[in-house]
Amino acid sequence: MNVRLRDVTDADLPLIERWLCAEHVRRYWGEPEENIRLLRSPTGARLRRALIEADGRKVGLVLWQHPSRQELDAAGLFDVPEDVIDVDIMIGEAADVGRGVGTAAIRMVAEAALADPEVPYVIAATSIDNRASQRAFAKAGFDVDRDFDDVQSGRCVFMTRHRQK
Repeated sequence: MNVRLRDVTDADLPLIERWLCAEHVRRYWGEPEENIRLLRSPTGARLRRALIEADGRKVGLVLWQHPSRQELDAAGLFDVPEDVIDVDIMIGEAADVGRGVGTAAIRMVAEAALADPEVPYVIAATSIDNRASQRAFAKAGFDVDRDFDDVQSGRCVFMTRHRQK
């Protein structure tokens, strides 16, 4: 399967909104309205986003950013530096979940982030119940670091990927 990432355009937003309303996405991403508002607002320098295409079909979205000290502290991740990159992903098309698309996209973002010597490692937090996401991150080279309580998302698994030595 040929997986690539491309910039999100305004023309992609209705499709992303549909994905956010899909039950398999909503279960872990929460109410779509807030996510839609965030995706429609200017992304600024901190949040980057890319549409995931598999064999030319639009199938998902990957987001990555440097989390703020406030966001890390609110999650109880006091020991995590702000210069890490935090990755979030959604496979919007249910038929593409578990087919390796997410793993490929996560791997691309992580490798690009780790090419920057200022980024010590890449992180991800996923619901403790979201086994598909945990498997995708593990296959992309992430290790489980710990469980933690996220104020907004509840019990989560914190995963990290460090630079290969």
